[in-house]
Amino acid sequence: MSWQPSIFGNFFLFTTVCSAIIAFGASRRSFPGDRFFIVFLLSCMIWVLTSALEWYSVWPLQKALWSQLSYIGIVNISPAWLCYSLVYCGYAHVLTKKNIIILWTIPAITLVLALTNDFHGLNWASYYLIADARGDHMFYEHGPSFWVLTAYCIIVSITYSILMLRKSFSLFRTYQSQSVILFIAVSLPWFGNILYNAHLVTIIDLTPAAFTVTGALLMWNMKQYRLFDIAPIAREALFSQYRQIAVILDSKNHIIDMNPFALNYFRLGKTPVGMPALEAFSFWPQIKSFLRADNIAELELMYEHGETTEWFLVSRTPVVGSHPSTTGTLLICRDITAKKQTEQQQELLISELQEALASVKTLGGLLPICASCKKIRDDEGYWSQVEQYIGKHTDAKFTHGICPDCGTKALDEYYRSKLKTS
Repeated sequence: MSWQPSIFGNFFLFTTVCSAIIAFGASRRSFPGDRFFIVFLLSCMIWVLTSALEWYSVWPLQKALWSQLSYIGIVNISPAWLCYSLVYCGYAHVLTKKNIIILWTIPAITLVLALTNDFHGLNWASYYLIADARGDHMFYEHGPSFWVLTAYCIIVSITYSILMLRKSFSLFRTYQSQSVILFIAVSLPWFGNILYNAHLVTIIDLTPAAFTVTGALLMWNMKQYRLFDIAPIAREALFSQYRQIAVILDSKNHIIDMNPFALNYFRLGKTPVGMPALEAFSFWPQIKSFLRADNIAELELMYEHGETTEWFLVSRTPVVGSHPSTTGTLLICRDITAKKQTEQQQELLISELQEALASVKTLGGLLPICASCKKIRDDEGYWSQVEQYIGKHTDAKFTHGICPDCGTKALDEYYRSKLKTS
């Protein structure tokens, strides 16, 4: 084969290296739909690599060969991207074995027809080399199989675009940065394809490079915000309307989702998605040991802001995504301030009663008392006056006086003594 230098070939070769790096990074991560995402990235890599080799080639037959081989990547990009979108948007149940086979039927047939085009001309009726100062390139007169694949790709692209854009709009209120990145990632391939098909960029098809940038943006979104580590769980129904604090953590205890109620309650200036839970909840230092202890499912934590003190019962529940290895944690924080205040009031009342009871001494049991003088015998066998015994065993104190009966008796004795003396 003969080769020639080409600035466009260099561009596609650089894009190939980027695609390989992104695919390698994706293969080292585990997330819902990862197999489809890796197929999407490898397909992009094949497309841009064959495009580079086509530009480096000199002869038309060489260029046509690389264009044929590029269909290995071209036919797989759209269905792989659609499958990944379905998994991410919560429709993984649609991807049955039967539906996957149906989805790849047209791409598989088109690939066979493209590789055997020399025998039937259904993909390209003809092709020839166009000389250009910027680089010689091929012109292909497309056949019916190409237009069938084009219609198929448009339908599939519209489907996955609607799915991802809906998800982007639903995330915008809470996760603006992630939503914008997702919107750009979905839109770039459309712009690249429109530029080429509208003849705004005639010499080079930017679509494969745009798909590569899409993969790069999604990977960066995963790494930066950890948005895709756990499959969405009916977020609109669960999180948006849930009136308790709810937070989802990944396997490394980084925040990957937080409901709007929690964002408003803690008055967070920006979303803490991607932050370690220990950093986001720095006002709860006990949460570190709580997340590490497998045997603790609930913990009462105090939250102080200003002069207000509130209490929360934090419960922890494991969350398993659609991929077996994607395990996270759901934290639910319930406000128990009223309950704690009631308990504190009850504890205060009990404490006061206990103090009152502790200050009171009581007498009980049988007391041996003299039937004549009314003295009481203590445990040591000594006899004491009633007031002495009670004063010793209780906190009671006596004041002396005379009851009416005793006063009458004393007066009678006084008068009788006077009468005797007179």
